[in-house]
Amino acid sequence: MASTSRPKPPASKSVFINCPFDDGFVPILRAMVFTILAAGYHPRCALDSTDGADIRVGKIAQMIGECDWGIHDLSRVEVEDGGLPRFNMPMELGLHLGARILGEKRHRRKRALILDAERHRYDRALSDISGQDIESHQNSPDEAIRCVRNWLSEHRPRNAEPLPGAAALQADYRRFQAEIGPLLAPRRLDPDHLTHSDFLFAVSDWLMAQAAAQQSR
Repeated sequence: MASTSRPKPPASKSVFINCPFDDGFVPILRAMVFTILAAGYHPRCALDSTDGADIRVGKIAQMIGECDWGIHDLSRVEVEDGGLPRFNMPMELGLHLGARILGEKRHRRKRALILDAERHRYDRALSDISGQDIESHQNSPDEAIRCVRNWLSEHRPRNAEPLPGAAALQADYRRFQAEIGPLLAPRRLDPDHLTHSDFLFAVSDWLMAQAAAQQSR
Protein backbone atom coordinates (compact mmCIF):
# COMPACT_ATOMS: atom_id res chain seq x y z
CA MET A 1 0.00 0.00 0.00
CA ALA A 2 2.53 2.56 -1.06
CA SER A 3 1.47 6.18 -0.93
CA THR A 4 0.47 7.72 -4.25
CA SER A 5 -0.27 11.28 -5.23
CA ARG A 6 -3.97 11.97 -4.62
CA PRO A 7 -6.05 15.08 -5.11
CA LYS A 8 -6.42 17.10 -1.93
CA PRO A 9 -9.83 16.82 -0.27
CA PRO A 10 -11.98 19.95 0.02
CA ALA A 11 -11.29 22.21 2.99
CA SER A 12 -14.82 21.63 4.30
CA LYS A 13 -14.01 17.93 4.76
CA SER A 14 -10.37 18.26 5.89
CA VAL A 15 -9.30 17.93 9.52
CA PHE A 16 -5.80 19.06 10.50
CA ILE A 17 -4.34 17.11 13.45
CA ASN A 18 -1.78 18.91 15.60
CA CYS A 19 -0.41 16.44 18.15
CA PRO A 20 2.76 14.66 19.30
CA PHE A 21 4.08 11.93 17.01
CA ASP A 22 6.07 9.92 19.56
CA ASP A 23 5.37 6.21 20.03
CA GLY A 24 3.50 6.77 23.29
CA PHE A 25 0.89 8.94 21.58
CA VAL A 26 0.28 6.64 18.59
CA PRO A 27 -2.78 4.88 20.15
CA ILE A 28 -4.58 8.20 20.58
CA LEU A 29 -3.54 9.55 17.18
CA ARG A 30 -4.75 6.42 15.41
CA ALA A 31 -8.05 6.42 17.30
CA MET A 32 -8.60 10.03 16.16
CA VAL A 33 -7.65 9.18 12.55
CA PHE A 34 -10.08 6.25 12.53
CA THR A 35 -12.90 8.42 13.88
CA ILE A 36 -12.29 11.17 11.32
CA LEU A 37 -12.33 8.70 8.42
CA ALA A 38 -15.35 6.81 9.79
CA ALA A 39 -17.22 10.12 10.02
CA GLY A 40 -16.56 10.82 6.33
CA TYR A 41 -13.81 13.41 6.78
CA HIS A 42 -10.14 13.46 5.76
CA PRO A 43 -7.33 13.66 8.36
CA ARG A 44 -4.30 15.81 7.52
CA CYS A 45 -1.12 16.15 9.55
CA ALA A 46 2.62 16.71 9.24
CA LEU A 47 3.09 12.96 8.67
CA ASP A 48 1.32 13.18 5.31
CA SER A 49 4.64 13.81 3.54
CA THR A 50 8.29 13.54 4.46
CA ASP A 51 9.94 15.80 1.89
CA GLY A 52 13.17 16.93 3.51
CA ALA A 53 13.22 20.03 1.32
CA ASP A 54 10.04 21.38 2.91
CA ILE A 55 10.27 24.08 5.55
CA ARG A 56 8.28 22.51 8.37
CA VAL A 57 6.40 25.56 9.61
CA GLY A 58 5.52 26.53 6.04
CA LYS A 59 4.12 23.05 5.33
CA ILE A 60 2.09 23.12 8.54
CA ALA A 61 0.75 26.62 7.85
CA GLN A 62 -0.30 25.51 4.36
CA MET A 63 -2.12 22.46 5.75
CA ILE A 64 -3.92 24.57 8.34
CA GLY A 65 -4.98 26.89 5.54
CA GLU A 66 -6.34 23.94 3.56
CA CYS A 67 -8.47 22.59 6.44
CA ASP A 68 -11.67 24.04 7.88
CA TRP A 69 -11.28 21.78 10.91
CA GLY A 70 -8.37 21.51 13.35
CA ILE A 71 -7.67 19.24 16.31
CA HIS A 72 -4.99 20.60 18.63
CA ASP A 73 -3.71 18.32 21.36
CA LEU A 74 -1.84 20.09 24.17
CA SER A 75 -1.38 17.10 26.47
CA ARG A 76 2.36 16.86 25.85
CA VAL A 77 3.28 20.50 26.51
CA GLU A 78 5.53 19.60 29.40
CA VAL A 79 9.04 20.25 30.61
CA GLU A 80 11.55 17.84 29.08
CA ASP A 81 14.96 16.71 30.36
CA GLY A 82 16.59 19.92 29.14
CA GLY A 83 14.27 22.03 31.30
CA LEU A 84 12.27 23.45 28.39
CA PRO A 85 8.63 22.74 27.45
CA ARG A 86 7.49 21.56 24.02
CA PHE A 87 5.87 24.55 22.31
CA ASN A 88 5.21 23.08 18.83
CA MET A 89 1.57 22.23 19.55
CA PRO A 90 0.63 25.65 21.04
CA MET A 91 2.35 27.37 18.12
CA GLU A 92 0.26 25.42 15.60
CA LEU A 93 -2.90 26.20 17.58
CA GLY A 94 -1.89 29.86 17.35
CA LEU A 95 -1.58 29.56 13.55
CA HIS A 96 -5.08 28.10 13.38
CA LEU A 97 -6.62 30.79 15.61
CA GLY A 98 -4.71 33.53 13.75
CA ALA A 99 -6.06 32.29 10.42
CA ARG A 100 -9.59 32.28 11.80
CA ILE A 101 -9.34 35.77 13.31
CA LEU A 102 -7.23 37.54 10.68
CA GLY A 103 -7.60 35.45 7.54
CA GLU A 104 -9.83 35.83 4.54
CA LYS A 105 -13.55 35.15 4.80
CA ARG A 106 -13.08 31.45 3.98
CA HIS A 107 -10.81 30.97 6.98
CA ARG A 108 -13.33 32.41 9.43
CA ARG A 109 -15.37 29.24 9.24
CA LYS A 110 -12.54 27.24 10.82
CA ARG A 111 -13.46 25.06 13.81
CA ALA A 112 -11.02 23.96 16.51
CA LEU A 113 -11.10 21.10 18.98
CA ILE A 114 -8.56 21.70 21.76
CA LEU A 115 -7.62 18.56 23.67
CA ASP A 116 -5.64 17.94 26.82
CA ALA A 117 -5.14 15.04 29.19
CA GLU A 118 -7.05 17.04 31.84
CA ARG A 119 -9.74 19.58 31.02
CA HIS A 120 -8.29 22.66 32.76
CA ARG A 121 -4.62 21.72 33.10
CA TYR A 122 -3.45 24.05 30.34
CA ASP A 123 -5.30 27.11 31.68
CA ARG A 124 -2.49 27.63 34.14
CA ALA A 125 0.14 27.91 31.39
CA LEU A 126 -1.75 29.75 28.63
CA SER A 127 -4.46 31.90 30.15
CA ASP A 128 -5.36 33.44 26.77
CA ILE A 129 -7.30 30.28 25.88
CA SER A 130 -8.95 29.86 29.27
CA GLY A 131 -12.26 31.13 27.85
CA GLN A 132 -12.38 28.36 25.24
CA ASP A 133 -13.74 24.88 25.78
CA ILE A 134 -10.95 22.35 26.20
CA GLU A 135 -11.92 18.69 26.08
CA SER A 136 -10.10 15.95 27.98
CA HIS A 137 -9.20 12.60 26.39
CA GLN A 138 -7.61 11.35 29.66
CA ASN A 139 -4.90 9.65 27.58
CA SER A 140 -7.54 7.12 26.48
CA PRO A 141 -8.19 6.17 22.83
CA ASP A 142 -11.87 5.59 23.67
CA GLU A 143 -12.15 9.09 25.13
CA ALA A 144 -10.33 10.54 22.11
CA ILE A 145 -12.91 8.87 19.85
CA ARG A 146 -15.73 10.34 21.94
CA CYS A 147 -14.25 13.86 21.86
CA VAL A 148 -13.63 13.86 18.10
CA ARG A 149 -16.98 12.27 17.23
CA ASN A 150 -19.00 14.68 19.37
CA TRP A 151 -17.12 17.71 18.03
CA LEU A 152 -17.64 16.74 14.39
CA SER A 153 -21.28 15.91 15.07
CA GLU A 154 -21.96 19.20 16.83
CA HIS A 155 -20.81 21.30 13.87
CA ARG A 156 -22.31 19.30 10.98
CA PRO A 157 -24.96 20.94 8.80
CA ARG A 158 -28.42 20.51 10.28
CA ASN A 159 -29.63 18.47 7.31
CA ALA A 160 -26.65 16.09 7.41
CA GLU A 161 -27.16 12.47 8.38
CA PRO A 162 -26.26 11.89 12.06
CA LEU A 163 -22.94 10.26 12.82
CA PRO A 164 -22.86 6.91 14.64
CA GLY A 165 -22.67 7.36 18.40
CA ALA A 166 -19.39 7.37 20.31
CA ALA A 167 -19.99 3.87 21.73
CA ALA A 168 -20.66 2.51 18.23
CA LEU A 169 -17.46 4.06 16.84
CA GLN A 170 -15.47 2.75 19.81
CA ALA A 171 -16.80 -0.74 19.10
CA ASP A 172 -16.02 -0.34 15.38
CA TYR A 173 -12.46 0.65 16.18
CA ARG A 174 -11.94 -2.39 18.40
CA ARG A 175 -13.29 -4.59 15.60
CA PHE A 176 -10.98 -2.92 13.09
CA GLN A 177 -8.01 -3.58 15.39
CA ALA A 178 -8.98 -7.25 15.66
CA GLU A 179 -9.37 -7.62 11.88
CA ILE A 180 -6.45 -5.53 10.64
CA GLY A 181 -3.99 -8.46 10.62
CA PRO A 182 -5.85 -10.58 8.04
CA LEU A 183 -6.63 -7.43 6.05
CA LEU A 184 -2.94 -6.58 5.72
CA ALA A 185 -1.59 -10.11 5.25
CA PRO A 186 -2.09 -10.17 1.44
CA ARG A 187 -0.12 -6.92 1.24
CA ARG A 188 2.71 -8.37 3.37
CA LEU A 189 2.42 -5.59 5.96
CA ASP A 190 2.92 -6.00 9.70
CA PRO A 191 0.07 -4.32 11.64
CA ASP A 192 2.53 -3.55 14.45
CA HIS A 193 4.88 -1.61 12.16
CA LEU A 194 2.72 0.54 9.92
CA THR A 195 3.64 3.94 8.56
CA HIS A 196 1.05 6.68 8.87
CA SER A 197 0.22 6.31 5.17
CA ASP A 198 -0.20 2.54 5.50
CA PHE A 199 -2.54 3.04 8.45
CA LEU A 200 -4.69 5.50 6.47
CA PHE A 201 -5.05 2.99 3.64
CA ALA A 202 -5.82 0.15 6.06
CA VAL A 203 -8.63 2.11 7.73
CA SER A 204 -10.04 3.22 4.37
CA ASP A 205 -9.96 -0.36 3.05
CA TRP A 206 -11.72 -1.68 6.16
CA LEU A 207 -14.40 1.02 6.08
CA MET A 208 -15.09 0.36 2.38
CA ALA A 209 -15.40 -3.37 3.09
CA GLN A 210 -17.90 -2.66 5.89
CA ALA A 211 -19.94 -0.37 3.63
CA ALA A 212 -19.99 -2.98 0.85
CA ALA A 213 -21.11 -5.68 3.30
CA GLN A 214 -23.86 -3.41 4.60
CA GLN A 215 -25.17 -2.74 1.09
CA SER A 216 -25.22 -6.44 0.20
CA ARG A 217 -27.51 -7.35 3.11
